[in-house]
Amino acid sequence: MKIPVALVVAALLLTGCKGRVIDITVTNATSSDRKGEIVEIPFDKITDVLKEESPQHIIVTDDKGTEVRSQVVYEGNTMPVKVIFMADVAASSESYYHIKSGTKILSDTLAYGRFVPERLDDYAWENDRIAFRIYGPALIEKDGPSNGLDVWVKRTSEMVVNSWYGSYLKGLNSYHDDNGQGCDCFKVGRTLGAGAMAPYINDSLWLGINFLTYRTLDNGPLRTSFELTYPPFTADAATVCEKRTITLDAGSQLTMITEEYSGIDHPFNVAAGIVLRPEGTTLACSADKGYMTYSLDVGDNGITYLGTIIPYPVSEITEHSGHLLMETDYAPGMKLTYYTGAGWSKWGFENSGEWISYIESYAERILNPLKISYN
Repeated sequence: MKIPVALVVAALLLTGCKGRVIDITVTNATSSDRKGEIVEIPFDKITDVLKEESPQHIIVTDDKGTEVRSQVVYEGNTMPVKVIFMADVAASSESYYHIKSGTKILSDTLAYGRFVPERLDDYAWENDRIAFRIYGPALIEKDGPSNGLDVWVKRTSEMVVNSWYGSYLKGLNSYHDDNGQGCDCFKVGRTLGAGAMAPYINDSLWLGINFLTYRTLDNGPLRTSFELTYPPFTADAATVCEKRTITLDAGSQLTMITEEYSGIDHPFNVAAGIVLRPEGTTLACSADKGYMTYSLDVGDNGITYLGTIIPYPVSEITEHSGHLLMETDYAPGMKLTYYTGAGWSKWGFENSGEWISYIESYAERILNPLKISYN
């Protein structure tokens, strides 16, 4: 019996494609469901199998063959470093995913950031849940120095940075009032704001000034990240230099910050700080679990809930120097990574208990990352 040529070709194509799929098992060992959590796959694991494929032609699917959102991450390099995707894994369970060649369908932006020179050198970044900004050199002349972290609460999954700045600079409205999408109802000033970090030496908090340079590392659709360098500043008797690498993933209320200090050749204390305000209240804090939470009642603009997580031994959480401070040790050459951010009573967090639960769960996830295996 003669086999049609078309069937032979199809069979060969299917056989060839079979070896060009990477099967991934994602295991959740915790007792909580993990939904929409970002999973990272080193890119060399992919190039070993998908040798000839360009990064633009790589997709991720679930076990039913449905595409899931993914991004090739470069971390400021010319060559890819990893692929990230959003995984759903039930408590004490496994989920299965596949990386292969294909054309992306899901490409909507869920994380975005940029330098904003038209608003005095801000750098602003956001995801589908929250937005942040930090201050650059041009603002010093107008408002003085500030290396604290600003937070914008949102109630839309849309990206708002460009539209809010555009309307504000045209004088159409102010993003300081709730415009239906959210607002900037948080004041930083000469403080650490919503959880920035600084050296804490001899019972004194040593604040830096506005960033000097920036470099965007990745920019969506699932992760935005950038690097900031700061001018030297005084910390006790030393001159300190600081570099911050800031990352925000889709779906998260918290941004990840990696701090690097130089200029002190011995271990010293650092502290992440949330500024204390008369309208604020310190909520649950745990040095053992490495988190602190705070609420800020801003009247018609609702309640902003703030939280910071340091996944290293925390020596103390205290109210000092106008801040709620969480202290830990820093060693020369260390890259200290921690998490800070906010939630809003008008979108997702009806009360402080829900916010505290979110932060506690987030801290648990950091300490118990999803496990990845390749089949």
